[in-house]
Order: sequence, then C-alpha cells, then structure tokens
Amino acid sequence: MVFCRHQYQYTQGYFVCVKCRKRTYQKRTHYRRRKKGPWIILSIIVVAVIAYFVFHPTINSSFVTIQKPNFINIPGSPAPKIIKVPMPKLPVSIPIKLPDVSVPNLPSIIPQAVPPPSLDELKQIALDDLNKYRTQNGLHVLTLGNARSSQIYAEELLQEGCIHHIDAKGEGPMLRYKNNGDTMFLVSENIAGESGTTYGTPQSSILDGNNRMMYDDASSNWGHKRNILDPEPVSVSIGIAYDSQRLVMVQDFQAVLPNGYEYDPSSFQTEPQDQKFCW
Repeated sequence: MVFCRHQYQYTQGYFVCVKCRKRTYQKRTHYRRRKKGPWIILSIIVVAVIAYFVFHPTINSSFVTIQKPNFINIPGSPAPKIIKVPMPKLPVSIPIKLPDVSVPNLPSIIPQAVPPPSLDELKQIALDDLNKYRTQNGLHVLTLGNARSSQIYAEELLQEGCIHHIDAKGEGPMLRYKNNGDTMFLVSENIAGESGTTYGTPQSSILDGNNRMMYDDASSNWGHKRNILDPEPVSVSIGIAYDSQRLVMVQDFQAVLPNGYEYDPSSFQTEPQDQKFCW
C-alpha cells in the first residue's frame, strides 16, 4: 500500500485529495504542519526581544545607569580622584638608660621656726656690747652681776609702759637692792626702752639702746654714757623684759664698797618719782 500525503481541496460539498483523488467530508490538516506554527512564532518573539535590548541605545543606557549609584553618575562632574597621602614616618623611640646618680640630702627650703633667745642669752648680748664700748675706750671689761632688783624693775616698767628711776613706792636703785635682799654695791643705773616702729627684735633693740646711750645722750647730759665708761664698776646686773611691741632694759653698774664706807642715809629713803618717759 502506498502512503499518500493528502492535499485536500474543497469541491462541491466535500474535500478531495489532488494526488490520489480520495474523498472526505471533514478537513484534515497535517500533524507537522499544525504543530510547527506556534514554535516559529515563539522563536521570532524571542529573537526580537534580544535584538531590542542589545541594539537599542536607550535600553542599554538605562541598564548601565541602574548598575551605577546615582551619587557617582553626576552629569558634567569629573570622577573623583583618590589621592594617596604617604603616612609620615614616626621616629623610633630608643630607650636611654641614664646613669644612677646619688642625690645628696638637700636642706629643706621651708624656713624653720627659730625659737626666741633665752633671757640669759639676751643679757649676755647686752654685756658683750657694753664691754665693746669699754674696750674701745681702754677700760676693763665688766662681769655679769646677779642682783634680782634689775630684772624685777624691768618687768614692772614694761607693764607700766614707762621708764623712770624712782618707782611708784619712791624706791630708787639702792633702796630696791636693800628691799630685795641683793648684795650691796654703789649702784649707778641706766634704763633704755624701745617700742613702736623702731622696735625690731629683742637683740636689735638691745644693741640700739646701748648705741643711743653712748652717742645720742645729750638730752640726759650724757649721764648714761658716763655710767657705761665709768672705771669704778666691776660688774653690771642687767634686767630685760619685752613683748611683741616693747622692750625695757635696766643696767645697774656695781662698784665695790670701800672699807669703812657708810651709806648716805638718803640712799635708803623714799623719794618723789622722777620724770617718766611713756609710750
């Protein structure tokens, strides 16, 4: 049997094959011919889509733009350049070992409180200064006496704030010696006082008082200077009293009594107060 690929044509109400003249009343389409059409159309569509995206400039440009961030693609602005700045080379620290140096104990720069001189030290300062003037004038030096009257009277004058030789009870130097039980001498007395702006330290006030009695004593008819340079005394009892603003110094020059000496009775009588010098 020979297979015929029918090719029907419609003729007078039926279909007839033009090759073998077979008749049929229903139109039949070849299987392959019926199946090939959709695939061809699909292929054409795919090729057209690919060609569109590849060759169309607008689509290509849009695709590239999407891949780049908007802040980089700025029209008219050049692309930023990355400048590499070399890091500075830091110096390499090399540890240096210093030689061991022993530091001596240095004295403290904080001034230490110096205790004030004792009363005996102040009396010695006054005695040495008096002997300096006596030595300069060719006289023998004096020793320090131990009469209590000089110190007692200096303390009374400091409390009173005045200097004078006859106290409120009318006692002069000789009568004070007798009443205080001191060894009796022929006594001549110097009194110096200092206060206010001229008062510095006890040491400086003592030296200044001796200097004024030696070289600035015209108002007392140079009586204080004569007592300092008197060749008769062998010792001097000194009384010193002071506070933060004033200093009083009593000097009782002591001459030894001659054999058979009798005191003038007036030496042991009370007297009216003499002139006062107060601060």
